[in-house]
Amino acid sequence: MSDRTTTMYWPCAASAAATPPPATATGTARSLLGPVAALVLALTAGGCDSADPERGQPSVPALGSAVSATQPATDPAVDAYQGMWTAYTRAGLTANPDDPDLARHATGLALTTLRNGLAGYRKQRQVLKGDLVTTPQTANASPANEPATVSIVDCLDTTNFLVYRADGRLADDEPGGRRAVRATVIRSADGWKVSSFGVQQVGTC
Repeated sequence: MSDRTTTMYWPCAASAAATPPPATATGTARSLLGPVAALVLALTAGGCDSADPERGQPSVPALGSAVSATQPATDPAVDAYQGMWTAYTRAGLTANPDDPDLARHATGLALTTLRNGLAGYRKQRQVLKGDLVTTPQTANASPANEPATVSIVDCLDTTNFLVYRADGRLADDEPGGRRAVRATVIRSADGWKVSSFGVQQVGTC
């Protein structure tokens, strides 16, 4: 691991049933979400876990746990989720918090979190490069007959999503990994958009 440190931002938004925590926090330098954030939820030294007090385990399920398998071949909610990460990855190349594609796929707390994270990287003259690998699944939808809110679980692989300095050098050379994610996607007048999401620490899926 590099001896250099930097502020990391990760989308640690809460799941639909929880009270949203602060959008960002400061932590030890590590590969961005691997950047799913490079996400942009502030990643604390211990991660952004939401633990089950009875089991002591992250409450966000890893893929392979009980989730609905009734996901249509073309799922607009899943498309919005994947579109959000694609937009974030592209915006990260220039650390542009005003990239219009962000608002096409995210809204509310999710959009605020992404923009705040990118603004933080820009302030530090850093950018995000690499690929985020998503494998989302629909966990539930409400109401069942005509969904307006969909919960998605993912095992986000951020291994190759890293933070770079303006001169092209790595700001941190420690790779990311597989992180459990839960996101809430809502149907709005402008189509399906991610309204909140939570990213767990490496090794949670």
